[in-house]
Amino acid sequence: MTHHETPAPAAGHSHRRGGRAGGRRTPRGKNDVPWPRRPVLTALWIPAAAALLPVGGALGAFGPWFILPSLALALTGGAGLVYAVLSLGQSAVVRGPALALLLAPLIAVPLMSLNTTQATVLSLRGTAHPGTVTGVTVHHGKGTSYSCTVRYDDAPARSRSVSCGSFDAAGERVSVTEDPDGLVDPEFTAAAENPRFDFAMVGLADLSLLLIAGVAAGVGALVHLLRGRRNPVAPAAG
Repeated sequence: MTHHETPAPAAGHSHRRGGRAGGRRTPRGKNDVPWPRRPVLTALWIPAAAALLPVGGALGAFGPWFILPSLALALTGGAGLVYAVLSLGQSAVVRGPALALLLAPLIAVPLMSLNTTQATVLSLRGTAHPGTVTGVTVHHGKGTSYSCTVRYDDAPARSRSVSCGSFDAAGERVSVTEDPDGLVDPEFTAAAENPRFDFAMVGLADLSLLLIAGVAAGVGALVHLLRGRRNPVAPAAG
């Protein structure tokens, strides 16, 4: 008696849309990424990044000894946030716009936190010194920045370098606020007088990070749930 063998399925057949692989369906399309094994822990990167980014930026205001910790915190927070959006987004339609919208606040939050911390310390502890700009130095790098050399009226033998703009010029009368212990760099008094607005801007940018990443994660979870219902896991063969 002749036994007829059933032909084996063609290679790759089980990987077609909704095909079975190892007893379970694979509801992944070409734009999908694997759903994280611990989605709640992955989602915790979102609030963690919202804390690490401003804290990292604030540390950078306290001098060169804090530059490395500042960069470490800011980069960790940014990388964790991007990882959470990529893992939980579940679709290029969700991930692409979310990452594009996150780019500006990812850069702005640490930088604004640094400037806000500097202004806050100077407003609480600083001493104002009237003086005259004696020279402007242009620094070229990834961008163009300017520093002004200011000679204090109350200490003519002293000159301090202060970050300034392209519109500042030698001979200009200014007021510089300086921390007596040098905790932060000096700054023009007008920029250090009212840090509340800067605090509000940092908070707004940080809140936008939470909202954008949270919406992306929520939509991704919904997409994952709908795909799981459409492509249920097949029971294992007994």
